[in-house]
Amino acid sequence: MDSIRHPAEVEALKKAGPFTLFHIFAPLEARFARSVARARDGDALTLQDFIRQEEREFASSNAAAQQLLETERLANRTIENSGTVEAFGEQMATALRELEVSFARPSWDQYFMDIAVKVAARSNCMKRQVAAVVVSDKRIISTGYNGTPRGVKNCNEGGCPRCNGFSDSGRNLEECLCSHGEENAIVQASYHGIAIKDATLYTTYSPCLMCSKMIINAGIRRVVYNEAYPLNDTATGMLREAGVDLVRLVV
Repeated sequence: MDSIRHPAEVEALKKAGPFTLFHIFAPLEARFARSVARARDGDALTLQDFIRQEEREFASSNAAAQQLLETERLANRTIENSGTVEAFGEQMATALRELEVSFARPSWDQYFMDIAVKVAARSNCMKRQVAAVVVSDKRIISTGYNGTPRGVKNCNEGGCPRCNGFSDSGRNLEECLCSHGEENAIVQASYHGIAIKDATLYTTYSPCLMCSKMIINAGIRRVVYNEAYPLNDTATGMLREAGVDLVRLVV
């Protein structure tokens, strides 16, 4: 891509993936001579007009206008283009060969948490979408998301009266028919005869008291969570007392 003229464009390209910005420059006289040779409509005909035209592009009080100087400061490499087209091509070829593209690989924790976030999209709970992924030796052995039990009408179809009603958060939890994501992940492993002792559980919300007891008794040794479940001090305290490593990972 060429003609990148605003810092916002640079930031957008950086977010899209590995990106290197080259600042290509030439002396003023060379730039003016090339402009005259192109003879495009609207180009300056005198050096003074050319300088004024460039100054308008270098910086502006209008945040949406071209900001070449600010964009230039974000460049990773600078290449002078004061010679022939052939010479410039050779410089660029050399620069590209030397370019080292660094791939931003996620950590294992980030990798499995991203998967847990995706699993949560399968939840049918009307109140909150939560999911858990159980991992052993960097291998997923079980997943679970919150919702009504197998064979019961889905929560989003009216299967859980509490979730489809107007109960305040944290109230009447004993009336909720939905199983939690961590609960379902542990139960699914048991259902299929998969051992989860010493495994790591990734969950989009920190476990409630009931799920924390299941985690401890299932032998899970590490819990990585994203959002903190409200009013959960007792559960987190119990997990730590039982020797479960509890880690918050913000995604």
